[in-house]
Amino acid sequence: IHSAFNKDLARFFWQAANGRQKYHVVKWADICMPKDRGGLGITASRRMNVALMLRWVWRILHGE
Repeated sequence: IHSAFNKDLARFFWQAANGRQKYHVVKWADICMPKDRGGLGITASRRMNVALMLRWVWRILHGE
């Protein structure tokens, strides 16, 4: 699921209006870096999913 989501997100950035692929000038890993490190601040879906799952585990363990 994560790879499909990331693929669709990358396609949004790199696909031209006519459906053809554009030239990649930046690596996807660089785009996912924080803004203060030169990226666009886009969070990779796998990292976001892990963070949200850990948040739920924390809430369950602490009775919230």
